[in-house]
Amino acid sequence: MFKKYLVVVFILIWIALAINPIDRGIWMLENLVVVTIFPAVLWLDKKYNFTNFTFLCLTVFVVLHLFGAHLTYEKMAYFTWLSDLFGLQRNYYDQIVHFLFGLLVFMSFYEISLRQGLSRKLSYLIAFLFISSISSWYEILEWFAMAAFCDATDCVALITQGDEWDAQKDMLYAIFGALITMTLHSAKGIETSRH
Repeated sequence: MFKKYLVVVFILIWIALAINPIDRGIWMLENLVVVTIFPAVLWLDKKYNFTNFTFLCLTVFVVLHLFGAHLTYEKMAYFTWLSDLFGLQRNYYDQIVHFLFGLLVFMSFYEISLRQGLSRKLSYLIAFLFISSISSWYEILEWFAMAAFCDATDCVALITQGDEWDAQKDMLYAIFGALITMTLHSAKGIETSRH
């Protein structure tokens, strides 16, 4: 029942954030990920029965992505306090979300691997490799999207916020997030039940 409530909350938030986004084109582009991944997560949950905690983590991550799509990542109004506090040039919401991708999504890949009968160590490795490769592919797809849909100068400045190493940093933050989750989970010796 908990998961059904989360799905309803997610849909309501998605509808609310679909109303009057700052940039409809960016919102549509960012939501391609959501409309592709959301049905896949529901199917994977049906097949592998994620723990409630893992399903909550997935939901939180996607909701944070929806806020970034609605307000645009570089103009995330509710996150400018960090830049203002430290006098930074850019809004770091984008990089925080990449970090949270590794931190919050890692367990779903771990649980899928573990429930296929793989050992804990191999499940950790596979989950880590999935986070690393998905993060890399996301950056490549973002580059293709910039090349296909944007004026080169404006779009690059918009997406990278003037940081030429933005893609590499985003991948690194996702890897850091995954390493933290893997370290904490393995240190606690938590065993996710197999089905």
